[in-house]
Amino acid sequence: MVRWSNYVCIGVLTVLNIGILTFSRAEIVTAKLPEFFLQGLILLAIFVAARRLLEQAAQPAKSLVRLHYAFEGLFFLHIAWLNLRLLNHLSMMIPFPYVDDLLVGWDQALNLNWMAYFEAVYSRPQLFQLLDVSYTSLTFLSLVILLLLVSVGYIERAREFIDTFMITAVVCIVVGAAFPAKAAVLTLFQDLSLFKPMGWVPGAYHLPYMEALRDSSTATVLDPARMPGLATFPSFHTASGILIISVCRNTWLSIPAWLYSIVMISSTPVLGGHYFVDLIAGMFVALMAIKMVHRFNGKSRASAQFQQGRACVAA
Repeated sequence: MVRWSNYVCIGVLTVLNIGILTFSRAEIVTAKLPEFFLQGLILLAIFVAARRLLEQAAQPAKSLVRLHYAFEGLFFLHIAWLNLRLLNHLSMMIPFPYVDDLLVGWDQALNLNWMAYFEAVYSRPQLFQLLDVSYTSLTFLSLVILLLLVSVGYIERAREFIDTFMITAVVCIVVGAAFPAKAAVLTLFQDLSLFKPMGWVPGAYHLPYMEALRDSSTATVLDPARMPGLATFPSFHTASGILIISVCRNTWLSIPAWLYSIVMISSTPVLGGHYFVDLIAGMFVALMAIKMVHRFNGKSRASAQFQQGRACVAA
């Protein structure tokens, strides 16, 4: 199910991450790595065992085929997420200037009132809680979407999800590193005492990690279990919501995908600390990835049909 190009991409990212960790001030906490490798080996073992059974079976059962694809997808995402998170954090060591003022200016130019939106959400505790849950559940829901697509036989859609996910993630990480931002709430709120009863500032969870990465006077220690997303512009959460809607189109998952994605994307300005222009950029990146994958798939199908036609003529 997973294209070899995606495995090659992860291989390149792995080499790049190891190179940066070797020759920079960054280091990784190794205490959790054995657990990570064990989980990966278990997923890989089930995937390989299912493939062996498929190769040996004269007429393999659909359940075995789907089990094979499901664990291949889970294994790939397992190794992909670690490498993408590492790249996200390591790339933020480059001290590009914060662009919060630029992003605020773009919001204002588009007449998008971030403060009014934030206050409307924050003044409604139940709505705020719903958005919080939707924002923090993206990783889990992405896995659920992949498994549901495979379990009901939408293998091509599952492949499309992985393809578009990889393109979107890499683009958001690279562009995000060049356009780092603190957080909309920190830029637009002059007085943060409003959030003292909560004990935390919404949308500013990533800033301590950013500041530590940009501080060249100290060693950077990365904990694989604690590496939140750091890209602000474009919004990866927004892009992911668009991808989920796209791969679930014209299926029974379409309505739940729309409902979840709308709520989750709505949470990003408040819980993700994003400016509205981040959402627009994230949507653009997702649509670009979808178009690229659809065009590639179309060419692949046309090529396969052409080869079949030549074979029929030759026969």
